[in-house]
Amino acid sequence: MKLAIIGASPGQMYLCKKAKEKGIETISIAWEKGAVCKDLVDKFYPISITEYDEILRICQEENIDGVVSNASDKTSEQVAYVAEAMGLHCTKRSVIQVTRDKTITREISQNVDGLTPIRFYNYKGGASLFLPCVVKPVPGAGKRGVSFVNTEDEFSDAIRYANAEPHTAILIEEFINGREVSVESISFEGKHYVIQITDKDTTGAPHFLELAHHQPSTLCKDVQDKIRFTVPNLLSAVGFENGATHIELKIDQYNNLYLIEINARGGGDEISNQLVELSTGYDYVGAMIDVALGIFKEPVIPEHNYSGVYYLCQQTADKIPFFLSSITKSWLVELTMDFDRIEFNNATRNRDRNGFLIYKSDHKITETD
Repeated sequence: MKLAIIGASPGQMYLCKKAKEKGIETISIAWEKGAVCKDLVDKFYPISITEYDEILRICQEENIDGVVSNASDKTSEQVAYVAEAMGLHCTKRSVIQVTRDKTITREISQNVDGLTPIRFYNYKGGASLFLPCVVKPVPGAGKRGVSFVNTEDEFSDAIRYANAEPHTAILIEEFINGREVSVESISFEGKHYVIQITDKDTTGAPHFLELAHHQPSTLCKDVQDKIRFTVPNLLSAVGFENGATHIELKIDQYNNLYLIEINARGGGDEISNQLVELSTGYDYVGAMIDVALGIFKEPVIPEHNYSGVYYLCQQTADKIPFFLSSITKSWLVELTMDFDRIEFNNATRNRDRNGFLIYKSDHKITETD
C-alpha cells in the first residue's frame, strides 16, 4: 500500500516513522525548507502545501491508497481535498472548513445533546455585549489571539491582540469558569471512538497558555462517561466521518460541559504523537494511518498508564530544577531544553515556549517525584 503524508514538519515525524514500521510505502509533500521528515519517507516532493491541484496530480500519478497528516490545521484541509477527489477515506473538505470556523461550530454545538449552550456573537465593533468574555479569532489554534476580558478597557486591548492574527472575523463568547480538558478521538466511516481525555494546566486569564497536559484525566467517572457520550454526538452533528480529532471542553462546578473548539486533527503538544500511546498502549498514530488506508479496526485499549508533558517558559521558570533532576528518572521519556543558553519568553501563545519534558509512569508525575 502507498500513503501520502502532507507536510514534513516535526508534527508529521511520527506518521512517517509509524508508516515505515508498518511496511507502508510513503511519499511526503511539503515545502523543502524545514522538512525534517524528508529522509524518513520513500519519496519526497518539494512542493508547498498550498499547491492543491499540483499535490492532487502527484497523488493521482503515484496512485496512493491513502493520504494523511497530523497535529496541523494547515494540512488537514489539503488532506481532505486530495482524499475526497480520489475517493479515499476522509472527512469532507467542507466539514473540515466548518470545524475551523469557531462561529459555525459554536452554532452547531448549541443543540448537541450533552453540551450546555453559551452566549456568543461575531464582533462588528463597539463595546462588548456582555462581560466577562473571551475574545478569539474565528480561525486559528494554539491559543493565538485569545484573550480573557473582564472590563471594557481590556476588551479594546483584546480586540487589538486578536487583530494581530490572520482572521476573517472575531468571536466574542461567554467566559465559563471551570476545568479545561481535551478529548482525543478517532473516527472511521462515521463511528466515533473516544480514546483518551487529557487534563490541561494553563496560565488562565488572559491568554490561557497551555503549560502541561496529563493523561488520564482526574475527572470523576460520571463526568468522563458524559464526555464519552457527548463527543460522538458533537462529531456527528458537524458531519465528521474519518480521522483523528482533538476537542477542547470546559467543565463547570455543576459538571456542565461547554465546547471550546473542535480540531479536525490529532492534538499538538505531543498529545497525539506520544502521550496517548504512552498512557493507553493504543497505537493512535498507527490508527490514523489505518483510517486513511481504509483498514481500520475497532480500538482496544491494552494499558492504563499515566503520561504527560510539562513546558518551559517564563511562567514555569521555577520548574528548572525539576527539569534538571528528571534526567536520572526512570519515568523520563523525552527532554528538550537548551541547558547552556536559556532565554525565557513571556509566552502568550503555545509556540512561544522553550522546551518540554515528557513522562510515563504508574502515577501522575509532579515536582516532588
